[in-house]
Amino acid sequence: MNIFFNISHPAHVHFFRNTIANLKKRNHNIIVGARKKDITLQLLDQYGIDYILLTKKGSGALSLLLELMTQQLKLAHIIQKYKIDLMVQLCGIFNAPIGKLMNIPTIALSDTEIAKIDNSISFPLSTHVFLTSCFDHSIGGSWKKQVHYPGYHELAYLSPKYFKPEKEIEKIEKRFLVRFVSWEAAHDIGEEGLTLEQKLILIKILKKYGKVYISSESPLPDSLKQYAFSLPFSEVHQFMANCDLVLGESATMASEAACLGVPAIYISNTERGYTTEQDKKYGIIKYFKVHQWEEILKSAELWASSDLREEWKEKRAAMLRDKIEVTDWLTDFINHYPQDIKTSYSFEKYVIKRFT
Repeated sequence: MNIFFNISHPAHVHFFRNTIANLKKRNHNIIVGARKKDITLQLLDQYGIDYILLTKKGSGALSLLLELMTQQLKLAHIIQKYKIDLMVQLCGIFNAPIGKLMNIPTIALSDTEIAKIDNSISFPLSTHVFLTSCFDHSIGGSWKKQVHYPGYHELAYLSPKYFKPEKEIEKIEKRFLVRFVSWEAAHDIGEEGLTLEQKLILIKILKKYGKVYISSESPLPDSLKQYAFSLPFSEVHQFMANCDLVLGESATMASEAACLGVPAIYISNTERGYTTEQDKKYGIIKYFKVHQWEEILKSAELWASSDLREEWKEKRAAMLRDKIEVTDWLTDFINHYPQDIKTSYSFEKYVIKRFT
């Protein structure tokens, strides 16, 4: 088949790269379209994935609308030129409208309930909607054609099968990774995160127990520049796997830490179904709203000062026992498309390779 993957965010590169590699081995022709956002293009280059540049991320509602329209025109050309048989995207907002118009099957995958505008456009127009089993429908709504699978997006690239931590020489001091976001995504409109004063207080706490590294979507102020994370972002997961704590405003990075068995504190006024599950069911992360400041400080102090590695290995193992090999499941579904449609709708009958 001629399969089109639309990559619109750096995390989507990680999610799809193993599936793309697997499908190429099965002799499918893969065409990748990319959106210039943060380090998306750099990651594609580092992983050797060829791509067609589609659009550049703007800011504001009008910019997003113009980008959507531009993508439709470019995707129509790609569909005709490459004779696309199937289109795949996380969220699916760019693929779904043109796929519906040109009668091309589309797969949309999501774990983000709060992306209500994107979901309300994408899901009704997509041929198939794949949601994580922890997707909170009380926030994200319910949709026809939805299939639930027991996994996390981050396990597509951080499961034991697809990620092997490099063994490091014993660390002299603890290592803490802090993540700040820009709050410019469509689902972040109206949201706000930690103040600079709060960030400085948290850094001061962590510094007492180890070395602090900051990853930030926005330029860091002078008071925080000395902590800037400087490794190539293709190496961030190897780095994270050897951290003692991940703290910050990114739900994705908190979940990545959970999948690696690293303690994480996620701070945001909007939760996700997967972070709630990782907090309440597995106790592998802690989720706080910004106003829970005293609790945030207590948890940061406690977890930064404690050795939690062995306990978190057990928590991670318990979590993995409940989850599927996400990349293999998605690869198999696409590889056998459309024959596996019926079994995908009756998920309990679908043959899934679980973690061993």
